[in-house]
Amino acid sequence: MRKNKKEQWLGYEIKIIPDRESGYFAARFPDFPGVITGGYSLEEAVKNAQEALALTIESMKKHKVPLPQPKTRFSGQFNVRVPKDLHMELIRRAEEEGVSLNALVTYLLSQSIKMEKAA
Repeated sequence: MRKNKKEQWLGYEIKIIPDRESGYFAARFPDFPGVITGGYSLEEAVKNAQEALALTIESMKKHKVPLPQPKTRFSGQFNVRVPKDLHMELIRRAEEEGVSLNALVTYLLSQSIKMEKAA
């Protein structure tokens, strides 16, 4: 199963797409559709992506082409609607643990992501 890794550089999202069969990591920037690179390790793919973006930005500035605004904004906030019974269960658990609902949900989401990555 292919899993995408997302990173940020200069405010622009880097999408890393691993190919388990070849061991190659493709890297692209959604805000710069023509910038596609990669590497045979995650570190190499990120490094090559950063270099490719830096060269692209340098060329765009030289030719007075406006840079796109990053489309992806990570504010750290989002709203989620859940069933009332789940909401009640989460509130009760947060009270039992002596933490805020926000802290509990953040912890549970981060644990879920870790378990998924480990699988």
